[in-house]
Amino acid sequence: MQRIRIFVSLVKNLIIKNIHSKFGFIFVLLFCLNYTLFSKSEPTTGSASYYANKFQGKRTASGETYDKNKFTAAHRTYAFGTKLKVTNIKTGIWIQVYVNDRGPYAKDRIIDVSYAAATALGMIQPGTIQVKLEILSDGDVIEIPPPVVHNQKPNSLSPGFYSTKLEPIQRPKGYLLQIGAFSSYEHASRRIGELDDYTIGAPCIELITVKKKKLYRVIYSGFATKQKVTQKQKELKKKGFDSVILSPK
Repeated sequence: MQRIRIFVSLVKNLIIKNIHSKFGFIFVLLFCLNYTLFSKSEPTTGSASYYANKFQGKRTASGETYDKNKFTAAHRTYAFGTKLKVTNIKTGIWIQVYVNDRGPYAKDRIIDVSYAAATALGMIQPGTIQVKLEILSDGDVIEIPPPVVHNQKPNSLSPGFYSTKLEPIQRPKGYLLQIGAFSSYEHASRRIGELDDYTIGAPCIELITVKKKKLYRVIYSGFATKQKVTQKQKELKKKGFDSVILSPK
């Protein structure tokens, strides 16, 4: 907010000083454009993780097939095709990746990188590292093929509980832990992959309809008592994952 106030003040002063000048308007316009581009390329820092092996060959949000040997990444907001410089803050090692997927969905992480990129950054053993992200080029530089839908099965399902392979199952017994709700099966499956490294319970997916829109809820079962499910909820909270406890029916 402080930077925005400073920027507004600068623009206001420039307009006042140059409004009667022949090139005043052009000068102010160029100044605003230059500031916007500078802000857009400003580095960001945070925690990075990498794809689990189970995602090899799976379709990404851009339509590309995930290849663990390519230098790719998932980001929540950057346009597909955006080239990023990713630097390991601790070691100074840096690599270049391009964005072709969405994620990560854990609050404490800003980027997921491919296995090859993670290896180059030295993050296989620790699992996550602190990184600095810098935009090298915008998303219109690299052409990403349009999404190709290979399987329409998730769209034809009725509300209910399903295995991670979308096979119909009964509602699991005992207390359940919901760790996210997503508008697509791909994103729900992605969340399950992010949780692979944690011992939680048996994962499944519950498909529900809210205001005529489908939601895929990631559910974990195997909790006999409320004490056990509450303890697991606290553990996941420390890892950056919010969850909701569902009582037995």
